[in-house]
Amino acid sequence: MFEFFARRDSPRFPFAVATVTDRGFVRRANEDSLLCLAEDGLFCVSDGMGGGDGGALASRWICEAFAAVMEAEKSSVYEIRQFALVKELQRVNDRIRAFAKAQGYRMMGATMAMMLVDVAKPSRAVVCHAGDSRIYRMRAGELAQLTRDHTVGNELGRALSANSAERAADLQSRRNPLTHILTRAVGTELRARPDIAEIDIKRGDRFLFCSDGVHDMLENGRISALLADASNPSAAVKKLEVAVRNAGAADNYTIICAFA
Repeated sequence: MFEFFARRDSPRFPFAVATVTDRGFVRRANEDSLLCLAEDGLFCVSDGMGGGDGGALASRWICEAFAAVMEAEKSSVYEIRQFALVKELQRVNDRIRAFAKAQGYRMMGATMAMMLVDVAKPSRAVVCHAGDSRIYRMRAGELAQLTRDHTVGNELGRALSANSAERAADLQSRRNPLTHILTRAVGTELRARPDIAEIDIKRGDRFLFCSDGVHDMLENGRISALLADASNPSAAVKKLEVAVRNAGAADNYTIICAFA
């Protein structure tokens, strides 16, 4: 498990932030990692998978690589930082694949959900993700999922949604085992294939970054209610963690809450 933080009271950056990561009640180790660089406007959650200690290493390497980019990249220009982070993601993909081959692992990789905010213009950001770790934004009491799960169930559901909404909903349900089979992750393919999208940020927005150990335990409606009820990020993290643990905490769980 890897956690990296920057100072939360930066005068350059408007977010208040709180985090937690834990192995849960069932797993023997925590293969999740998180990165929280508030001064640089960078947040990331990564969930490892694979044999031996491969999953924990994969998620840690992703967060460490992003942290190193922000440390080395002297320019604070938003577009330059975006390019450097995406380029680094492919390097990490190659590193994971090489290590897995050397160790004889059949599979090794990690999901990744990252947001980079333009510190010069905090009303805009880019979201980059691969796998089923998620980023949510709550605005004016309405919760929106900014990422889409790269899973067999979700992909099939999207393909069938025009013909059968009921069948699509069943395929995308967290109770369907197909929703746990990833179609993308960092390190599992020759090239990393993240989805990348620009988003806007408004004062009062509430962001949640989480691994599937959270959204597998809690429906979106429950997540929405807990975020809306919290007075600050620390309270939101606590409410979400308690709810996950009350639901059984069957997997590692990681939560970052950032309030604009």
